[in-house]
Amino acid sequence: MMEKSAKEYIKSVAEVNDVRKKAEQMLRGCIHLFPFERASLFTYSPLSHFGEGIFLIENSKVISLEHVKDDVRSIFPLYQAVKRNKPIFINRKDILETFPDKYVRHFQLSSLAIVPISLLNIVVGFVLVDRYMGEYPFTKNYLSLLSHYFKMALSPLSHNTTDKPALSNRETEALQYLANGYSMKEMASMMNVSEFTVRDYISASMRKLGVNHRAEAVAVGMRTGIIL
Repeated sequence: MMEKSAKEYIKSVAEVNDVRKKAEQMLRGCIHLFPFERASLFTYSPLSHFGEGIFLIENSKVISLEHVKDDVRSIFPLYQAVKRNKPIFINRKDILETFPDKYVRHFQLSSLAIVPISLLNIVVGFVLVDRYMGEYPFTKNYLSLLSHYFKMALSPLSHNTTDKPALSNRETEALQYLANGYSMKEMASMMNVSEFTVRDYISASMRKLGVNHRAEAVAVGMRTGIIL
């Protein structure tokens, strides 16, 4: 029943063209369909290992998290989740032992689910869903259902091919890295290719998207859902 409700909600999310609004709807759906009171969205850099807050949804309010930035390697369960690209659930006892006290106190953290967000199997962000109000124990099956919801929610962004230029996987990967602010040298290192090859990927993306500048390519890529 929940899966049916999630699919119906995802259809409404897919109709939203603005990436920011789509992300907000995705998080609102999470706390509407699952017994959690708050959901927070973060970006993640696999190069620097830094996570940066974007916003959280709580009591129908959208609250900025742009002031939150930290090296996730200092938070063991969070790092394990993004490193393995697998969701995990943490109870309050483990949160108190592994999360920085400044976050525990400021956000009054209790139980917490960490769901990595990936594009082409590369983790580019994560969602923290907390204040669990359901029954215990929190089972792996329920965690899988939560993770599946986000995969469904992200699917229209990354896999819907309607009116979308066909970029190769490597071209899409390079464009996503460009959107995340990486330099050509950094992208070459992460993709294990030369800088010339990275430039070729970007140039091919620009040509297929029908634009003349890299910033335009990123904007079109985000608007059409090719990248996040």
